[in-house]
Amino acid sequence: MPNYALLVEYDGTYFYGWQKQKDLPTVQFSIESALEIILRRNPASRLSVAGRTDTGVHALGMVCNFKTEFPIPNFHKLLVSLNALTPKAVSIKNVVEVPPEFHARFSCTGREYIYKLYYSKYESSFIEGRAYWVKHHIDWDLVQKQLDVLVGEKDFRSLAKAKSMSGKRSIREILAINLEQLTPDWYQIRIRANGFMHNMVRITVGTLLDIGKGRWESRSIDSILEEKNRSRAGMTLPPDGLYFVRAYYEDHPEIHELYKISLP
Repeated sequence: MPNYALLVEYDGTYFYGWQKQKDLPTVQFSIESALEIILRRNPASRLSVAGRTDTGVHALGMVCNFKTEFPIPNFHKLLVSLNALTPKAVSIKNVVEVPPEFHARFSCTGREYIYKLYYSKYESSFIEGRAYWVKHHIDWDLVQKQLDVLVGEKDFRSLAKAKSMSGKRSIREILAINLEQLTPDWYQIRIRANGFMHNMVRITVGTLLDIGKGRWESRSIDSILEEKNRSRAGMTLPPDGLYFVRAYYEDHPEIHELYKISLP
């Protein structure tokens, strides 16, 4: 069966996450509903996705895939039709054909997120549902010093939602993490790993901010990781500032074609 990958952008404010849920608006349901209309004589299988984002989490470059019984002859027409039939909060940016064995989740070798931070004493009209407002002083140099400790294969149990980790493996490899200052008021933390646990990015950034605020004098990211205890880490930030940026596929170079559009 022909197999196709989509590049999807969405505003998570309007959805109860990616995964289909009964009687609740989700990204998966909106795209699958559109595909059912477009491919009514060529039924599509259920969408597989690189990352199942939670309620309120956004995506700039999410990858998902579906299979069809017959080939799709016109990609431009497909994109136009999908965007006409999905809510305005969802945009299908590109489509490529991929090998039959490609699976958006299981073929993925890396995922990248950014968390957006608005750093000011005064509120902005543009942060609601889009970023986390940091009102207190942050020692950004101290935050920067913590980042190198996070890179590499480690046990990140302290930085994951405790209820989700019972009996589960907590070893992950963070491939890169960077603090980026976009303007005097806008910062973001970019993090790429071979996989993430539930709330891992939101807890990691929240812990870095707590350290930057001077919440702990004698504790660091290194000591928090060693304790392997979620209660010893920092706050879980809200989903508003979290964006899925990119999925990586070492064995599928054709996915690079999807990302030949402008991303932040």
